[in-house]
Amino acid sequence: MKKFICLLIIFVFTVCAAQSVTLSGGVSYTASEARELAFENVQIKVDVNKYKEHFVDKNYEKNQELLDRGKTRYRDREIIKFSDGYYGVCYKNNKNISFYYDKTGCLNSFSVVIIDDYPQKGAIYDKNGYLRTTFLNVSHTEQFVFNLDKKLISHWIGKNCYNERGELVKTRR
Repeated sequence: MKKFICLLIIFVFTVCAAQSVTLSGGVSYTASEARELAFENVQIKVDVNKYKEHFVDKNYEKNQELLDRGKTRYRDREIIKFSDGYYGVCYKNNKNISFYYDKTGCLNSFSVVIIDDYPQKGAIYDKNGYLRTTFLNVSHTEQFVFNLDKKLISHWIGKNCYNERGELVKTRR
């Protein structure tokens, strides 16, 4: 499940150890500073009724066809396929919300960007609207992801993902 959540976050934003990193402009974040900001004013439960049209992927067949052909962009949306068969869809008319579906096209979770400027902040909710994780993108290449216990799940720097001990745990293409 941790892999899935991390992969979901990768789709939403492209983004070392739990040490601080200096950003342009001189701003730096430690993992604990990022954690505090990531959870500040985040709703634990959201109303899923406003997302009910996305409970089932209305473009399931077309999305699968596109993914099978290796295409990730279509007229009104971007799509990504994860190694476990799940996939995500982000519509161009609202890039602050992404929907994640299981292999059959049923909604598994969705992400919401809460703050659009850097540092970008967002949350991933399950299909019932309960908070799963929060994330903080401090730049295009760096992202912190925390679980509900406020534990650092992953710290992405570029294509590398580190755990809370600063150990490289995975990479992405």
